[in-house]
Amino acid sequence: MHTFDEASPATPDDPSDNRPWYQLLTKYHWFVLIVAALGWLFDTMDQQLFNLARVPAMKALLADPSAANVAEWGGYATSIFLIGWATGGLAFGVLGDRIGRAKVMLFTILIYSFFTGLSAFSYSFWDFAAYRFLTGLGVGGEFAVGVALVAEVMPARARPFALGLLQALSAVGNITAALLSIGLGYLEESGAIGSAWRIMFIIGTLPALLAILIRRRLKEPERWQAVKEGGVKKQLGSYAEL
Repeated sequence: MHTFDEASPATPDDPSDNRPWYQLLTKYHWFVLIVAALGWLFDTMDQQLFNLARVPAMKALLADPSAANVAEWGGYATSIFLIGWATGGLAFGVLGDRIGRAKVMLFTILIYSFFTGLSAFSYSFWDFAAYRFLTGLGVGGEFAVGVALVAEVMPARARPFALGLLQALSAVGNITAALLSIGLGYLEESGAIGSAWRIMFIIGTLPALLAILIRRRLKEPERWQAVKEGGVKKQLGSYAEL
């Protein structure tokens, strides 16, 4: 019997089991799926917050906030963020193979939450761009290890549906960011708050709360542990042969 705290390996399906895929999942399977989905939801929320806050941020940070400069330097900021995203996906994907999915997911969520928050305190384009690059590292890394985690924990027959659901929920992150932008923009126009774009980035620190769940409950997939132990044994065997 599975409990919430037990890590469940991804095992081959029983051909005689005709239950729907969602009935194959234990409480721990659902927990992993929810954590990974929230991580990706917050990833996409951060991306969309940046898209919506980019123009007002450039107007506030550039010495010459002309329309041409705002468009040009905003494009540079976007490119820098995407470079960070690609770099993070590659680097943290490899790191997840080495030290574990749960550890890397925790680290990447803290990275993009922390540097999203720091973006709110930018005073020039260059520190803003640096924060966006570092945020991109976390965003790319979280998605890489999140997908791997779901794929390794879910039962084989449930895996395509779980990964599809993970991707579909990214739309919720985009919608959340849009609603935040509308609400904060209205408050800024009414004089209730100062710079809405800075507050948007501060709100982007909320995913750090997800790290508490990860730290307390999320375990390394048994499949990853088995591969890791097998690799260690193989390595030890090669040393013994020397």
